[in-house]
Amino acid sequence: MIEFTLTIFYFIVFCFIISKLTFFDDEKISKHWFIIAFGIKVILSIILTSIYTNYYINRETADIFKYFDDSKIMFDALKTNAIDYFKMLLGIDNDSSYFNTNYYNKMSHWYRVYNSNLFSDSHTIIRFNALIRLFSFGYFEVHNVFINFISLIGLTAIYKAFKPYFINVNKLLFYIVFLIPSVAFWGSGLLKEGILFFALGLFLLHFFKLIKSFSIKSIIIIICSIILITYTKLYILIALIPPVIGYLLYQKVFKGKALLSYSISFLSILLISLFLNITSSKYDPFKQLSNKQTDFIHLINRSDIDVNSIVYIPIISKNMDVIKSIPIALYNTTLRPFIWESTSPFMLLNALENLLILVLLIISLLFKVKKIHHKNQLYFCLGFIITLFSIIGITTPVLGAIVRYKIPGLPILLISFLLILDLEKLKNKQPLLKKIL
Repeated sequence: MIEFTLTIFYFIVFCFIISKLTFFDDEKISKHWFIIAFGIKVILSIILTSIYTNYYINRETADIFKYFDDSKIMFDALKTNAIDYFKMLLGIDNDSSYFNTNYYNKMSHWYRVYNSNLFSDSHTIIRFNALIRLFSFGYFEVHNVFINFISLIGLTAIYKAFKPYFINVNKLLFYIVFLIPSVAFWGSGLLKEGILFFALGLFLLHFFKLIKSFSIKSIIIIICSIILITYTKLYILIALIPPVIGYLLYQKVFKGKALLSYSISFLSILLISLFLNITSSKYDPFKQLSNKQTDFIHLINRSDIDVNSIVYIPIISKNMDVIKSIPIALYNTTLRPFIWESTSPFMLLNALENLLILVLLIISLLFKVKKIHHKNQLYFCLGFIITLFSIIGITTPVLGAIVRYKIPGLPILLISFLLILDLEKLKNKQPLLKKIL
């Protein structure tokens, strides 16, 4: 009863905040839409929690529970040594045998069995849960409300980042950012994706703002977003680098030459990567991809992990293997799972979503605008998607993991469709769409 009351209380508080914050102001979309989107996310998080509770009995392997449980060890330090709690929470002077013995070694997921990442991606979500425990009193559903509010901020930031490049398509843009099934579902649980959407959205919004006009506020938010992305999902930051450089080249150097700008960007990244590979740097991206792939293969070979959706990916042994793997990587990430590969209801829904995305692509091409007005934004989206989906497909041999890893890119993918779509032409062909779009 206490958990239910606290959950409702915080939900109402955040609904009130949404209704008052100018951040959620929009000339076409009522704030009620954002409140409804928030409500949908909270409901989906409760459903996801119920599924994990009933079908994934081992809490130590259930993503939504394992980091929550580990956070209790960090939070309990507040009762015995508050300084330790804040050091761990802020990551200050906490890398020592003392903290390992008293806290980290007692956690199940602070240190991972297979982890070749430059930065551990489990620390951020554990710290987030340890922070929210100050308000939740340890009740799980309260954490769901908090993670969904920050996820909502991130999705709203993505919506606002791209809104200036569209005219009278606010509703459709809102739909494709907030209502993609896998984004709405997996992006609503107590998972890293909620934090990731928050950081990615703020980065995109303030990056585009900073290009138009200098702002100290935007610089600070971009730096903080980069740090948060780095310690949540580093591969998202890596996927952002080529399109960001291409965007800057287009705006500042090769105005009007999008293909040239982004070609130079990707070629430069490739040359830098080859240099790091030759010098055997620990930041060698080819080696990092190989290590990540190896980690995943080791993980699925463990006897206590049941995997029914393994897909073929070429093994990376040298840098050229990465280049050769890209077509297969994009194929696996973009099109799979197919309907006939579905081994569970979740997999079937993902297969249907892939089919829907393919249909939307075809519609966008059939009703394509005669002249693309925002080529820089289009190339930015495509550059991000190609890089992100390549990284995921090269390193991930499990369809279930691919589905989750790619969801930060799905809103950007559909935005790229929208950038080439002549919506008025489509509405004239299908008048019924005028009522909903």
